[in-house]
Amino acid sequence: MSPASLEPIIRELIASKREGDYWDFKAKPHENKGSLLHDVLCLANSLHKGDRYLILGVEDPMKGAAIVGLGPTEAERKTQSNFIDFLRDQKFAGGNRPTVKLVTLKLDGLEVDVLVIADVPAKPYWLTENYTDGKRLGQQVYTRVGDTNTPVDKSADVALVEKMWRQRFGLDLSPTERMRQLLREPAGWDADFDTKRNAYHRSFPDYQIKRSATEPFWEPYSHSFLNKNSFLGTAEFVYNSTILFELEYVYLDEMRLLLPAPETEQIALLGHEMYYYYYDLSEPVGDFFTFLTFENPTLESRGSTAPFLVFRDKSDHQAFRNYLFTNQMQLADSVPGTSAQLAVQALQLDGHFPSVDLLEIDRIGQLYSAWRGSAYQVYIDNQIFRG
Repeated sequence: MSPASLEPIIRELIASKREGDYWDFKAKPHENKGSLLHDVLCLANSLHKGDRYLILGVEDPMKGAAIVGLGPTEAERKTQSNFIDFLRDQKFAGGNRPTVKLVTLKLDGLEVDVLVIADVPAKPYWLTENYTDGKRLGQQVYTRVGDTNTPVDKSADVALVEKMWRQRFGLDLSPTERMRQLLREPAGWDADFDTKRNAYHRSFPDYQIKRSATEPFWEPYSHSFLNKNSFLGTAEFVYNSTILFELEYVYLDEMRLLLPAPETEQIALLGHEMYYYYYDLSEPVGDFFTFLTFENPTLESRGSTAPFLVFRDKSDHQAFRNYLFTNQMQLADSVPGTSAQLAVQALQLDGHFPSVDLLEIDRIGQLYSAWRGSAYQVYIDNQIFRG
């Protein structure tokens, strides 16, 4: 998660002037590691569906949830590697530990560290050895209900622990939600789309993907590759004999690159309508994207890359739209790359003059790279974050 996409979320939580089951404020870093471990365990085991946030540099709501910030030499302030190493050194049951990422935000001129704890179906987390460093933690399951952590000398209610296990095994999900969860875990599928049209989940074979035959088609992005031939088909996502949902998929570069058909965004910039292609990882098409790009997250084929942008969710996408609006002069001054120019020439030679301009898409992609840090980094971050 990038600072740009995280900032509006954290600002909204601060503005609420309260804490909840998935966020906790700390004015300063934890004075001892036992308190830190307790907070991480409680947030990680929260029944909230979504990422959780340990926000460092914001006062307790009783003091108005004021942003106080952290200094560069703040005592006990940690880097991302410090947090990861700390959790790796603990004795978690089954070696199953929370996945975290540290994001530093600049809020009102002050630095705030946000430890983002990933929402992955791996609860409950607990220790197999007692831990003592300022606060003594036992081998029980801790959680967070509302703004309250389970006391260190207590255990979460049995009913809450049962719900954690149900979440872990997807027993609390509808078939559609379960399908989407399984798509985000590609390694569990028997899928060889080079030789087979269909796929099924090894542990839950009632969940299947059935693909139609493909037909030739073209979109402007087809010409972004060495071979412009592309093909379109439909994938059915099936539970038993019920079709849960359908999505289109495309083969690009003469069957060398398989992807979901991307969405198209229309946006008014520089006095006219511009377009770009994208995926939203929070939508079913994003789950299918994660599934298909499991072994090729770069979207490349023979040195050419699909001109598709990737967003973590709707707020991440909106943050990029806002960036485009406020950086239109940078967009106007950008120069399309050679590959985009060659693709447009190929389009024109074939007699195509589409409203979707690959030169403008390339320029928007340059701003995306500047905003994100590097092209497609949100997808790569997402895969690392979700392990």
